[in-house]
Amino acid sequence: MLFQSAEVGWGLMGETGFSLLWQALGSSVSAEQPPGAGGRNLQDGQGDPHGARHFPPDTAGLGAFARGRAKHFHGREEILRDFKKACGRVAATKRVTTFLIEGAPGAGKSALLAECGDLAEQSGWLVPGGIPVKSLHDTDEMRRVVGGVRKLKFLRGNLGGWGLGWAGGSTISSPHHVLGKGKKPLLLVLDEAQRLHALAASLPGSDARLALDVLDRIHNGVLARPVILLAGGLGTTADAFEKLGISRFDEDHEHALGALGPDAERAVLHDWLTINAKAQGNPQVWIDAIVQDTHGWPHHIIAYVKPALKQISADNGQMTLDGLTLVLESGRERCRKYYRRRTQGFSSRQLRALVRSFPSGQPGAQVTDDAIMKSLEAAMSQQGEAERLFDRAMEKGVLSQHDDQIVIPIPAMHAWLERKYGAR
Repeated sequence: MLFQSAEVGWGLMGETGFSLLWQALGSSVSAEQPPGAGGRNLQDGQGDPHGARHFPPDTAGLGAFARGRAKHFHGREEILRDFKKACGRVAATKRVTTFLIEGAPGAGKSALLAECGDLAEQSGWLVPGGIPVKSLHDTDEMRRVVGGVRKLKFLRGNLGGWGLGWAGGSTISSPHHVLGKGKKPLLLVLDEAQRLHALAASLPGSDARLALDVLDRIHNGVLARPVILLAGGLGTTADAFEKLGISRFDEDHEHALGALGPDAERAVLHDWLTINAKAQGNPQVWIDAIVQDTHGWPHHIIAYVKPALKQISADNGQMTLDGLTLVLESGRERCRKYYRRRTQGFSSRQLRALVRSFPSGQPGAQVTDDAIMKSLEAAMSQQGEAERLFDRAMEKGVLSQHDDQIVIPIPAMHAWLERKYGAR
């Protein structure tokens, strides 16, 4: 059946063709039945399991929540309080802003992004989940991410009868127009945001300009809708934004994520041991022993929780001293594997130069960037090698910056590096 619409142009659709297309598109579209058709209207998802619903956001490569949502979340009260205030101000003033969370690998950034998303959703915000970088320069991708999926609608043809075509959405020409179309406050979550500058540099000129335009409009409040870009990444994320010409974050909109406080760390361990492992008795002895190794780092806590769950199950809910010894051994080996993975690709010579740039025997010690560069230049022989090593260590999270000081962000990893490469 031939049909025409001013919105969609010409098309060819028969009953069989519609059935096949509908099955192929599944939940990616909504549909309206032609007038007089039997059954219930599917626009609101009624009467058919494949009714109107949005595409789930594509977070491939970003790991927005799958990697990091915490089963037991404690702490981070200051950041959550500042984020909740930001949501309230943005919604009330219909402004736009960026909220930045930086932290070392394993500090729990993705879990915190998920908690922020939950807070926003509870306050009536639209939270589509993690956004792919492509949506910053691809209008169709941004439309899909924020839920602006065009409807498949039956349209009257010029030869009579009905055909299927796209209704609306064809006039939106750029990603920032998509963002500005709705009225409901919108939270965009971008994990691994430290990659923004490198990704922007790899895009064709027109795409790069579109992406930068979206970021700039969000950061400087130039949109017709309340929007927050919640960006999480390593300690180089603010620098990545600055290289794109985006700086001057509001003071309470930029946070560096460190270890959990002692009370939060113990609360997380207590929940895992009593709720999930169903341990019998007081878990205080186990918690006291584990925190001597984990130092508040969420990744490390999970590294010890996993063998603890297995061991307590094997011991029928009992927390024995022999079982604790096995848990500590397993947790330490899991952390060592993590350190080896974080430092993969660095030579022994490079790791030796990095760890010797810090005072001996002081895990967690901080040095100025001038001091570390001077030490690396003395250790490296080729021109520019020290600067390349420093930049790469920052990009990989082996080094991090805190209050204008450079640090190996996880004290336990610093100690491991020193044992392995620090002999002078």
